[in-house]
Formats: sequence, structure tokens, C-alpha cells
Amino acid sequence: MRGRFAIARALFVVANLVCAAGSAFAAEPVAADPSPPTRALLDWYAMGGGLMHGIAFCSVLIVGTILERVWTLRGSATLPRRLAAEIERALAVGNRSELKRLCEGGDSALARLAAQALDPAVAPDTIESAGAFEAHRLLRNLPLLAALGNLATMIGLLGTVLGMIDAFDRIALVGSGDARVVAGGIFLALITTAAGLAAAIFAVAAHAALSRRADDVVAELERLTGEIRQSVEVLPVASRIELAAAREGRA
Repeated sequence: MRGRFAIARALFVVANLVCAAGSAFAAEPVAADPSPPTRALLDWYAMGGGLMHGIAFCSVLIVGTILERVWTLRGSATLPRRLAAEIERALAVGNRSELKRLCEGGDSALARLAAQALDPAVAPDTIESAGAFEAHRLLRNLPLLAALGNLATMIGLLGTVLGMIDAFDRIALVGSGDARVVAGGIFLALITTAAGLAAAIFAVAAHAALSRRADDVVAELERLTGEIRQSVEVLPVASRIELAAAREGRA
């Protein structure tokens, strides 16, 4: 009898404990899953620290260099399609008077080189020097674009290294018991790396595209200039004299 009473009493105590625990869990608010706060671009910039100014400066130079190269390498200033096609047709049929007309007064790189190649009085070395100058104009500032991309990456990595130094300094002061101390420092350190890599990726992609465009233009200018010069060299002597006299008369 006493045993049954003890069992019943124990069950009653357990039931009370279960109910109390259930009430406690019900009264405790359920913690929601932590989600990162929404931040504006200026907030990310401010969290990156002072080195973000260097990355921003590199980014401005990168955009400016890209725009300058796009303007310089545009088709109308380097290799106009219509002019190139007309020169191709004139070379195919041997129409030298049409070649002279096409090369007169042009402001593109093709027109300038073609005019010199068409003049029999111009030495081959002079034409080669003019071609080298035009190639320099087309390829100029592309090394600067590559250097700016590398510099942005290095600045971003420097920010990460400095942030890691600060994070380990905090660990040395307060210990490693609180992971938030380390995570916060690393989080801020990686912002500069992300910004630097973003600027570098943009610079590297633009450098590859613009370099390919410049190389293609230079190769096409060399081909057309060589064909024009070859067509002049196969002219009879009388035709060369006539062509030179016509040019001197226009001068």
C-alpha cells in the first residue's frame, strides 16, 4: 500500500515537473533565425575603412582609362569599315585613282597610313615609323589599365591583412572565448578584399577586350598598308612619276 502511494506520489511530482517545464518553454520567446541586416553601398564603403578611398580612386581611374580607350579605338577613328571595304575593292581591280581619292583628307589611322603608303616618294622606313606611331597610339594606356587592376587587388589584400592583425590583437586582449570578436574583425577585413577584387575583375576584363581590339586593328592596318604599298611598287615608272606629280600639284 505504501509502495503504491509512493509510486503515485512520484508520478505526481514528475507530472508537475513536466507541466512546469512545458510552461517555461511556452513562456520563453522563440529566437528567430539571425539574418544579416540590409546595408546601403555607403555603409559598406564606410565599414571598409580608409583603404576604401584608395580602391575608389583606382576605380575612377579604371573607368576613365576604359572610356578613353573605347573612344580612341572606335571604328571611325581607326579602321572605318566603309573605307576599308572600298580600299579592298579598289585594290582588287587595280583602280589607283580611286585609291588616291579614298586616302585624301581622311582623319582615321587607316587613311593616314594609306596616304603615305600610296605616295611613291615616301621611303619604306618612313611608312614603318608612321605605322609604329599609330600602333603606339592604339596600345597606349593599356599597361596602365592592367597596373590599376593589380593595384586595386593589392590595396584590398592590404586591408585584409590589417584587419586580420586587428582581429588577432583583440584575441590577445580578450581571449578566444567569444567568436564574435574574431568574426567581426574578419568580416570588416574582407570588405576591402571584395572591393579590390571587384575593381580588378572589371579592369582585367576590359583590358583583355581592349587589347584584342587594338591588336586586331593594328594587324588589319599593317595588312592594308602593305597591300597598298605593294600596288604602288608594281606601278610602271611613268605612272609613279605621274602620281608623284599629281601629289605635288595638290600641295
